[in-house]
Amino acid sequence: MIDTIIIGGGAAGSFLSSLIPSAHLFEKTNKLCSKLLITGNGACNVTHSEDIKSFITHYYDKKNFISPSIYAFGPERIREYLKAKGVETYIREDGKVFPTSNNANDIKNALVKDLKNIHLNEEVVSIEKKDNYFIVKTNKQSYEAKVVVCATGGASYPLTGSDGSFFTILKSLGHKIIPLRPALSALITDSINTQKLEGITLNNVTLTHKKKKYTGPILFTKRGITGPMVMNMSRFVENNDEVILTFANLDKEEIKNQNGKTKCINAIHDLTLLPKSFLEVVLSCSEKKVAELSKKDIQEIMENITSLKLNVKLDKLNLATVTKGGVDSSQIDKTTFKSKLVDNLYIIGECTDVDGECGGYNLTYAFSSAYCAYLSISNRQI
Repeated sequence: MIDTIIIGGGAAGSFLSSLIPSAHLFEKTNKLCSKLLITGNGACNVTHSEDIKSFITHYYDKKNFISPSIYAFGPERIREYLKAKGVETYIREDGKVFPTSNNANDIKNALVKDLKNIHLNEEVVSIEKKDNYFIVKTNKQSYEAKVVVCATGGASYPLTGSDGSFFTILKSLGHKIIPLRPALSALITDSINTQKLEGITLNNVTLTHKKKKYTGPILFTKRGITGPMVMNMSRFVENNDEVILTFANLDKEEIKNQNGKTKCINAIHDLTLLPKSFLEVVLSCSEKKVAELSKKDIQEIMENITSLKLNVKLDKLNLATVTKGGVDSSQIDKTTFKSKLVDNLYIIGECTDVDGECGGYNLTYAFSSAYCAYLSISNRQI
């Protein structure tokens, strides 16, 4: 009889295993923390430095649910844990916290270097509650356990193991699964030729979606737009929504007052400081001289610089950074992360219907929810 089985070798599951040395950790792929290694483009934005009251506002409508865990094991506790494991961290100007090395492998190694009882390439295919213990069946054999922790993630980046298949098992145990959809996703559009804009970053862009405004940098991709602002806003986007981009403030008279012999592209660049490579794509009149601009040309300039309308779609779920949806958090105790339906079953991390903004919030939740489960498992009467 195993005391504790942890299912899922991502950040939450590996961290919890480091706190409970006797636990058995099951990971369906051949390595641990695969998704963590690509976080922050491989640098691993592990948490954020802001005060707790502000921190918990970055989880949308789940502020009350996640508050106890963030207070129990928030940014400072995470940094202390990593330091004790030999990993120094630093705070970037924007408040994001990274390992000093800017190497996600250091975070992974801190989590997994002392782990025992690791079961790689072993997928849990069913869980059955029998009296006061669980029967956990894998693709290799069957185990009995007193406690089971589900840390299987959402459905984004399926090649890392988080493919959403485990929700079927949780549903069979009686849990409600909030429908899965992309969060922290790029947006796809065919309203403009983004292939020609690929790689261009613009700062201080205002994006309007359903009357709500967001401001920050955007990056053009081959298929659309991305960046922290776009990804945070994507949680509220439905396919075929319209978004409006404002790249600069511009006045019609300012355009008309430019030297008539100046090329339009040069004049607009001087007025807005927008890169010519961008203006060349969004302005069909870019090669005309200012004196040659018609009313229609000026209207196009105004619209494409101050209110460019894009019809957008979410990128595929398997390409999103995190998943919106999962096990209904109303069925989980917010202080222990124990299921309210099945005794001694714990559900942590992205497996729950919690998603945070871009900036280290999702990793922080993975650690904090795992820590609360650890306290409950350690303090239970055996």
